Amino acid sequence: MIPKMNKREQTQRFNSNIIDVNKNNDMVKYEIPKIQILFRNEEFLIINKPYDIRIDGDTSKGHTVLSLLYNQIPNLPKPLRNVHQLDHATSGCYCLALTKKSAGIASIAFAKREVDKYYLAIVRGWMKNDSYVVEQPIAEVPNNRYRMCIGTEDNPGKSSKTEIKVLRRGYFHSSLLPPSPSTTPPPSPSEYIQVTLIRLHPITGRRHQLRLHCQFLNHPIVGDWHYERQIMNYTDTWRMMLHAQKLVIPLNKTDEALDVNAGDPFSELVTENFGYDYVEVERENK
Repeated sequence: MIPKMNKREQTQRFNSNIIDVNKNNDMVKYEIPKIQILFRNEEFLIINKPYDIRIDGDTSKGHTVLSLLYNQIPNLPKPLRNVHQLDHATSGCYCLALTKKSAGIASIAFAKREVDKYYLAIVRGWMKNDSYVVEQPIAEVPNNRYRMCIGTEDNPGKSSKTEIKVLRRGYFHSSLLPPSPSTTPPPSPSEYIQVTLIRLHPITGRRHQLRLHCQFLNHPIVGDWHYERQIMNYTDTWRMMLHAQKLVIPLNKTDEALDVNAGDPFSELVTENFGYDYVEVERENK
C-alpha cells in the first residue's frame, strides 16, 4: 500500500506515475502501480484487480481501483459504474461499465445469474475428494460488518451454491515467492504446509460465499484473516489466496459474450515436493 500522504502528495499522484512521499521525514520516490487492462471497448472496461486494494472510496490513506484507473487513463468517462463486487483482498477479473446503458445490461445479467465466474484458491490441507458441491446459506453476522457466516435456524441467511474442482494437492510456504534467480536455498520441509489448489464456480453470488464454503469444508483459504483463524492457525502470508480467474458475461442474443481471463497467479506457489520443484497444473477454460 502507498504510504499516507498529505494534500500536496494526494494531488501530485494524479499527475505523475512517480511521486515524492514523505516517509519518516525523508522524501522517497514512490511509483504508482499500474492496473492490467484485460478488455476495453466503448461499453466495458475489465481489469485484473490487484489484491489488497478497495474498489472506491476515501483515497487519503491509499489508492483505490478507481483512483489508479483515472491516473492511468485520464480520459475515462465519469462515473465508472460498478456492476459487481470483489473483496478488498481478492484479485482478478473485475468489470466496470462505461455507460449507463451497459451498466444496466451487465447488472441484469449478474442479477439473473447468467454470468459465469471462475476463481482459483489455495486452501489449507489436502482435500479428500476431487470435486465438491457446497450448498450452504450465507447470513450476516449481527453487529459485525466485516464478517458473514453460514446460516442457522435462528439466522437463516440466503441460499448459496458453489462448485469446486481440485486441481492439485501439494505444499506451500507462507513467505516463499515464485522461483527467482536468487541463490537463497528454499526453507526446510518442516516450514511447509499441506494445501490444495482448487477452482471454484459460484452459482450464486453472496458476500464472502467462496471463503465461507471453503471454511465449511474445513479447508479455509490460505491467508484469510477472517475465516482461516476461526478454525485453525492463521497463515501469516503476503495475501489471501483467492483470485477471480475468469469472467463470462452474456450481453444479448446477437453479441458475443465477454469472455475474459486474468491468468493464474497460484499454480507456481503449490509445489509437489519441498523447494522449487513445481508441477504443471491442469489448464482449462472452465
